[in-house]
Amino acid sequence: MSSVTARLVAFVRAQQAQGVPTAIRHEANRLLVNQLKASVGAATHPCVNILHEWAMQRGGGNTTVLWRGTRLPAEHAAMVNAALFEVLDFNETYIPSFQHAVSGVLPAVLAAAEQGGQSGAAMLDALALGIEVELACAAILMPTAYFRGFIPGGLTGAIGGAAACAILRGLDDAAMRNALGLAMNSGMGFYQSAGSSALPYVMAATARNGLVACDLAGLGLDAPELAFEGDKAMLSSYSDEPTSKIATVLDALGTPWRIMGQSYKTVPTETITHGPIECTLTLLARADGRVPARMRFGVTKIVVEIADERAQRWGVPTSELEARFDLRHCVAASWIRGRFTLAEMLHAATSDPDIIALRERIDLVADPAQNNFEGATLAIDYADGSADSIAIPAFRGTPNNPMSDDELSLVFRQSAEGVLSSGQVRAVLDAAWALPAAENVNALMQACIIGNGDQP
Repeated sequence: MSSVTARLVAFVRAQQAQGVPTAIRHEANRLLVNQLKASVGAATHPCVNILHEWAMQRGGGNTTVLWRGTRLPAEHAAMVNAALFEVLDFNETYIPSFQHAVSGVLPAVLAAAEQGGQSGAAMLDALALGIEVELACAAILMPTAYFRGFIPGGLTGAIGGAAACAILRGLDDAAMRNALGLAMNSGMGFYQSAGSSALPYVMAATARNGLVACDLAGLGLDAPELAFEGDKAMLSSYSDEPTSKIATVLDALGTPWRIMGQSYKTVPTETITHGPIECTLTLLARADGRVPARMRFGVTKIVVEIADERAQRWGVPTSELEARFDLRHCVAASWIRGRFTLAEMLHAATSDPDIIALRERIDLVADPAQNNFEGATLAIDYADGSADSIAIPAFRGTPNNPMSDDELSLVFRQSAEGVLSSGQVRAVLDAAWALPAAENVNALMQACIIGNGDQP
């Protein structure tokens, strides 16, 4: 049987020969717009500031840092852009493998396309193929790699980035196989990082690793043929999954495309909070001033385990990074503030006695009816003796409750408030949605610099 890297390259070549389906290219376009939404509010985030300062000290280059406009070497621009995409946790999630698949691939492919001058369609096709390669590898490794504590996107994002960049760089089959093998040797990241700056750093390094793996393979650096499935290789080192999964997953590549199974977010926080937040805001709208005595959320078992582990680790969250990963804080802040935005994770919210008090009256219960992160239930006992409840099978933005293009654009507009003028918001969206027909990515990169083309 051919090696995993050889089969992944064969899939890429077959899709290049057939042409990436229009619907798949459009989904790649949507995911790009989603990443712009996820990053526009992070332009001056402290984590991004530090990484940007570090990159600036290493000299200039010819690729663009989004929103800032700085020109850096490709691998450094990819790092900063990946941190921008990841730090607010406002990006997409591929729930079946618990991962953000785009943040490790898009920064690398944007840098490669900007350097190489490829068309918007070529960039989107490479992005789609890179994500599909990444998700195939993740499908083999998960769930036990996740249960071991590894960050799925950190393990497999560089593989997708290497594949996407190899397409744009025009690497031959042997060099592409080596690029994938080198990227397989750079898997990284532990979930202990949640609540700290290490999490966006993991994705920053992942994006760099995919781009660098491609470039080094193009120069002749080789990798083991069995980098994924060998006796002491990626599968056995990071996961407890059986080798039989390899054929099962790879035989079905592209049928259907996993890229079509992404979940989009309407608020800037972790995926496991979205169903509970949606439940909270729905019941708040009909609470008529009643005060919760107790809030009980029914969620899938792993969500309870994740939330309880973090509560034991840091207690009441005291920082924006911790608040984002604290489900009880997110729903308490949503109820008290009547919304959930970036402001609900700042010090004024994490130190708010009303939010802290409500947080202590929240129970998370493992509900056998919830088999993934999409759904949640909420039952509230009010202080006046009344009660109310709701069940949400799938939060807005999931494949079972999808977000339209117009809705996605609206969430970008909301995310850009106070950062971009209304004129620049229009310019960014126009450039982003026009990518399939664009000669190159330059117009998009220029539109995504704060203050560029500013108009009323």
